[in-house]
Amino acid sequence: MFNNYLKIALRSLFNNRFYTVINVFGLALGISCCIILFQFITYHLSFDKYHNNSEKIYRVVHWLTFEDGVPMYDQGAPLALARDVKTSEPLIKSVGILLRMHDINVTIAQNSLQSKKMFAEHENIGIANNGFFDIFNYDWEQGDKSNALNNPHTVVISHNIAQKYFGSQDVIGRGITVDGKNTFTVTGVIKDHPSNTDIKQDIFLSLSSLNDIYPDVANILKEQWGAINSTNSVYLSLRNGGDPKTIERKIAQLNIRAQGAEMAKAYHFMLLPLNKMHFDGRFSGVIQRSLLFTLGGVGFLLIVIACVNFVNMAIAQSFKRSREIGTRKVLGGTPMSIFNQFITETACIVIFSALFAFIIVLIALPVLNSWLQIQLHVDLLSDYRLLCFIVLTLTSIVFLAGAYPAVLLSRFKPVNALKNQIGGQTHTAALARKGLIVTQNVIAQVLIISTIIITMQVRYLKTADLGFNKSSVLMLPIPDAIKGKTEYLRNRLMADPAVKGVSFCYRAPSSTGYKGGSIKFDTHDWEKFAGRTLIGDANYVKTFGIKLVAGRNIAESDTVREFLINEVLMHKLGIKDPQQVIGKRFTSGDLSDKAGIITGVVKDFHDASLYTAISPYYITTMRKEYQFVGVKFSTPNVKAMIERVKQTWQSAYPDNVFEYKFLDQQVDDYYQKEELLNKLITSSAIIAILISCLGLLGLISLLTTQRTKEIGIRKVLGASVTQITGLLSADFIKLVLVAVIIASPLAWVIVSRYLQSFAYRIDINWWVFVLTAVLAITVAFITVSFQAIKAAIANPVQSLRNE
Repeated sequence: MFNNYLKIALRSLFNNRFYTVINVFGLALGISCCIILFQFITYHLSFDKYHNNSEKIYRVVHWLTFEDGVPMYDQGAPLALARDVKTSEPLIKSVGILLRMHDINVTIAQNSLQSKKMFAEHENIGIANNGFFDIFNYDWEQGDKSNALNNPHTVVISHNIAQKYFGSQDVIGRGITVDGKNTFTVTGVIKDHPSNTDIKQDIFLSLSSLNDIYPDVANILKEQWGAINSTNSVYLSLRNGGDPKTIERKIAQLNIRAQGAEMAKAYHFMLLPLNKMHFDGRFSGVIQRSLLFTLGGVGFLLIVIACVNFVNMAIAQSFKRSREIGTRKVLGGTPMSIFNQFITETACIVIFSALFAFIIVLIALPVLNSWLQIQLHVDLLSDYRLLCFIVLTLTSIVFLAGAYPAVLLSRFKPVNALKNQIGGQTHTAALARKGLIVTQNVIAQVLIISTIIITMQVRYLKTADLGFNKSSVLMLPIPDAIKGKTEYLRNRLMADPAVKGVSFCYRAPSSTGYKGGSIKFDTHDWEKFAGRTLIGDANYVKTFGIKLVAGRNIAESDTVREFLINEVLMHKLGIKDPQQVIGKRFTSGDLSDKAGIITGVVKDFHDASLYTAISPYYITTMRKEYQFVGVKFSTPNVKAMIERVKQTWQSAYPDNVFEYKFLDQQVDDYYQKEELLNKLITSSAIIAILISCLGLLGLISLLTTQRTKEIGIRKVLGASVTQITGLLSADFIKLVLVAVIIASPLAWVIVSRYLQSFAYRIDINWWVFVLTAVLAITVAFITVSFQAIKAAIANPVQSLRNE
């Protein structure tokens, strides 16, 4: 029996090739997008879940709160916390420490004493203790994880790094020199970490070497609970029965004991589960779960749109197949057999669509991986989750898309079906068809509006006036800030007529890495809010184009002596006139309580991304904290400018690798998540429009076929091509207008919630909805008119003869 169903199904699909191709192509687009989005979502949901007992691993994070009630979230934790909590809490199995390092140069000595290789490492190098490897699972190729980092000046490297540095895997006992200062002996080699982890380090220096790596601050980092940096990570692995809330209360008690009740009340430490680390934006999470849910919803809606096409065309074809159904029933066919026949046809279309979808996915994935900077792949033999998802999705499509048309067709009465008298059913079917067309267009229009708003917001984020000059500025990491070298470098750079400014600093005016803490103004006690610290030399203001509102610039100094504050900080101090703060004493808690004098007030500029409001911040000098040099230039020949800067930089730091980044590109990188969302939603909107157009094309084709006789009679009676085209198009245009009315308020609610996550955002303009309506109507009209005009210009004599 099944073979009979299959033969008839294939014959029917072949005889209706045009509609089969539309259904297959539409469903294939929906299925391929669903597969890609499923892989994207599961990829992010899998982050760091491969570690043993990952559900018992936590990262200690914190936030600061003051009386103004505005929390300052940070992913870091003090090293003193790791020391104290381990010795006082038996529920903790292991404590892992990782201090992430940035822009580090590594030198490898060759056989000849004069020969060496240099490498620049960025986010992939860190300082760790042995407990780190007790918590996280790494496959060891060489060395013993139990004591690999116990001794000073030891290092564990990954397989890839071993090959990169030494061209071999037999590297135990070999040495690497970090930033030209300290040499570390390789004591272990581990396999490369998978892509689905937020711990990207490939080089692990021993924590016992901290005093040699950071001699100025090592003791402070190890001993003081208030010494918190966003690059310092503390991980805890709990024993069975360990309650994170209990540990949090214990940490709070230890903090009070270390800092005193008054100071400790501003600190709030929390154990963030490892499986939430990837998603919590407060603590530098990469992506929000809500975005994954949104993308999952988009994938579902694309499948719905494709299924709507199938259902609509199946209903529209019911008139053509009524005699076939009537004949089957007269010959003894039961409603169930007819139902099975049409479900078989649906299954064939879905299978063909799935095969076509796999071809689309295999072609698209390499492009998408490069586009989205991820590593997605499709392997049904090893990826059981994807296989189960595809089987479940295809089965659902078969029954959800095929059930209603199959039930509708199987219920036709044989006598009425043979006479084509199925008016009652077709009226009901017509209402269902119209409802499905409206639903389909609502989904497409919501995606279009969302695409336009997200694109406008991303453009705003990248073009908004930040209050400082970010164009034509090169940011160069400096290995050290020794005065002789920095002055030499400054003088050489400023000798170039194209260089307009040079400033040594901790970071650019806007960056993701920052310092900050409690502040004290004049004779006041410590303020009830925190400030953000910007560290730069006397050329900082000029180089980055920061505007001075009142007073004068800070003088050059190697230590903290003078401060510039911004307008937000001045207003939070309760002062309106800038002159009232100039000359007053100012103390920053994160600069070892070093007091200085306020010399001026600068106009507010955005010190971070536009997700957050402008912070109260202050600018001061501190040579030992300088990590970058900003070079402002003015020349049309940027390539030649970079080459000259490179030569000058290398003359100051010959033993280091030259690297640079444009400041405007660095700022644009803040909004990678928005770019990603924009790309995915835009792609989905285009595909939704394409699928909708395919559906309209198929429907108008079927309906014009059903109305062939009517069109012929109207032409004989004098109707023009324009009149007939308008007649055939009017019903569809009305449905698109209904979809516009429904989609506009729905889209407004969705994009309003999206924009709420930004402290600075665009306004939702009315013209976006008008543009979307015009676009939707125009696309629908062009799609429908293509087939309507073809029917209208047909020979009426031929049409009537066929009837």
